[in-house]
Amino acid sequence: MKKIARRSLLAAALAPAFGSLVAPLAYAQGAFPARRISVVVPFPAGGPADMVARVMQPLMQKALGETVIVENFAGVGGAMGVGKVLAAPADGHTLLLTTVAEPILPPLTMPSVRYKPDDLVLVSQLSYTNIALVVRPSLQINSAQALLDYLKNPSNKALTYATPGSGTLYHLMGEHFKMLAGTQQLMHVPYKGLAPAVNDLIGGQVDVAFLPMAGSTAKLIEAGTLRALAHTADTTVPGLPRLNELNGLKDFVYTVWTGVFLPRPTPSDVVTAVHKAIDTALQGPEFGVYTREAGGVALTRAMPLKQAQTFYNAEAQRLQRVFQAVKLKAD
Repeated sequence: MKKIARRSLLAAALAPAFGSLVAPLAYAQGAFPARRISVVVPFPAGGPADMVARVMQPLMQKALGETVIVENFAGVGGAMGVGKVLAAPADGHTLLLTTVAEPILPPLTMPSVRYKPDDLVLVSQLSYTNIALVVRPSLQINSAQALLDYLKNPSNKALTYATPGSGTLYHLMGEHFKMLAGTQQLMHVPYKGLAPAVNDLIGGQVDVAFLPMAGSTAKLIEAGTLRALAHTADTTVPGLPRLNELNGLKDFVYTVWTGVFLPRPTPSDVVTAVHKAIDTALQGPEFGVYTREAGGVALTRAMPLKQAQTFYNAEAQRLQRVFQAVKLKAD
């Protein structure tokens, strides 16, 4: 991409979302869609959110009767892709497909990012993946309670926990876990992505991580290459205890979910049309089969729009409260 184009996208992320001021004027009354639709993913190609987008692309294209493409705009902790969507006309032809973190955490962890979670509307959640508390196989700790007991003993050697980067949801989880456990015996080690973090966990260079129970990670846990101690959801996951059942961890509940977002000024009839297309796509077998094979849980119908917004607002407020409580700082 040319430098000037990337500067424009970065400016959209780092400045108040000017799309919210001018975009309604760009919407021409008439049939939607009127042209090609872009699904923006704020990650490199090949990652979990990108794969979700690639599966949804032909399903939404069929439902909308118009060409749908997937565009990857990685950078600035996901803010680059969010900025591209907010800079585009709010007419429904540029969608954001991302995880829970990117609309919420960059404005909290990076002072230069100026957009706010409520600059976006969640059209619907698509799927979610449970998260496991995992330790390196050579660590002689076999339960979450044993890990807590170890960390609460100041005479024990401090352990390290790996994340895919500072300021990420996994970093927030690690610091929240430390706070609720009442320990300083867990030190953060940020990586540039999940893959190198997992490699070093297997190799014994780091001790602990919170990892999505999907794809290769799930296979490593099943093979015993990584040892899962508990999961972080508020529902039952076969074979693993719930971490929030332990003393002091009641409020420690996390999943990684994907969803489709639009800029808030998008006309309501366009939001409804995109919502209907997502609902149609989710009802077919293709997305559910892919998500199940990848280790996730797929929705079978789109969330009602009011429910989606209530859900998104609650998630944003919850993560903001955790952020303020743990005083998270991106390194």
